[in-house]
Amino acid sequence: MKHFLTAAVLLLAFCAGAAEYNLEVKTNKKHWALKAGEKVTFSFQLLSRDNAKAPWQIVKGRTVTYWLMGDGGMKEQKGRFVTADKPFELTASLNGPGWLCINFIPRDEKGQYIKSGKNKKILQKGIGVLYDPDKLQPGQPEPADFDAFWKSQRELLNKVPLKVNLTPFPAPAPHKGKYNFWDVQIDCAGGKPVSGYLCIPAGAKPESLPAIVTYHGAGVRGAHAYPFGHSIHLDINAHGLPNGKETAFYENLNKTTLKGYRHEGISNRDTVYFRGMFLRVMRALDYVKSRPEWNGKVLVACGGSQGGGQAIAAAALDPQVTLCIATVPAIGDHAGSIAKFPRRPGWPRFYDARTAKPSQKVIDATAYFDNIFFAKRIKCETYLTTGLMDTSCSPAGVYLVYRNIASSKKYIAVYPSGNHSGAPNDKGNARLREVLK
Repeated sequence: MKHFLTAAVLLLAFCAGAAEYNLEVKTNKKHWALKAGEKVTFSFQLLSRDNAKAPWQIVKGRTVTYWLMGDGGMKEQKGRFVTADKPFELTASLNGPGWLCINFIPRDEKGQYIKSGKNKKILQKGIGVLYDPDKLQPGQPEPADFDAFWKSQRELLNKVPLKVNLTPFPAPAPHKGKYNFWDVQIDCAGGKPVSGYLCIPAGAKPESLPAIVTYHGAGVRGAHAYPFGHSIHLDINAHGLPNGKETAFYENLNKTTLKGYRHEGISNRDTVYFRGMFLRVMRALDYVKSRPEWNGKVLVACGGSQGGGQAIAAAALDPQVTLCIATVPAIGDHAGSIAKFPRRPGWPRFYDARTAKPSQKVIDATAYFDNIFFAKRIKCETYLTTGLMDTSCSPAGVYLVYRNIASSKKYIAVYPSGNHSGAPNDKGNARLREVLK
């Protein structure tokens, strides 16, 4: 097993007006993986300086809000303290396999949250750990007919002819004459087509190119048109929607028809929304493999968050996928909250037994769309990431997906202070660049 992680002590500087702030957040441990019952001490220090050449100075007398949260039925703890000469420290632990983290939010001299960056986000930072990550277990058994169900879905898809509508459009200025672009709709089972943008190098010879399919994170939007190195690149939107519409078109769908898509039909495996999405995942791969330019050797599935979840399903459902890159993947560990040592379930959180008793029908139906089970079918090289401050895609669930991957060529990058947007897949992207040479 190989891990790729950042240093335990992460110092990040931010600008807020004239002052530059530094939030020093760390633990007293050398590694993010701990044993059950082992105590960990989190510490926080607020520093500032007037300019880049000045030394950092301890900031005293500022109010800092924090919250501590963990698995195993641990109640979230919230509190405040005032910064002083010495770092603030808080000790905690878990008695079973799961996730524990803390977040700090400092205030300025007026008691207001400090804003930073172009988007004026609230300045905050945290750090997390995992307890007994190699002892994490699914919250429920794998459905006995898991393979049979997905075989039936593959057969259903095979009955739909691979009919494709290609609409060419001019290449953006930087790529004119170098790449050809098309808006693509592909017939698919499940009621919606695969809809995306296809990009192929101009003049590509038959059987000369690797193929890449990229999948989208949560939300409602059209596909993205861009080249991906010297490859056949198909980027598909998650919902089979028309591409290139005005922003208002997608915003309206997000507020109406697709507002709660992630929980649609979850009491029956045949109506779960992700069934149609995963059918489109497979059909997109079918199409790029049908292209005469495909070399028949390299087939890549990649995405982040919901897109990472789709990439994992792609690698499990299509044995021809050779490389899977899933950054902070979603759609896994749905039954985390009913595990023996309960934990925060992964997005889209079909149910959470920690707050409400779930229906057995929902528990049973959603198990067919859980990446902790798809992972067991993955035989290709796979790269995952997780951030231990990611409250969207639970790190414990992501790590369980990683553990279950059948391939011997699997890697996970763990970022102790990384949030949902702060856990880049550098190793996976580097491998992709090698593949595309």
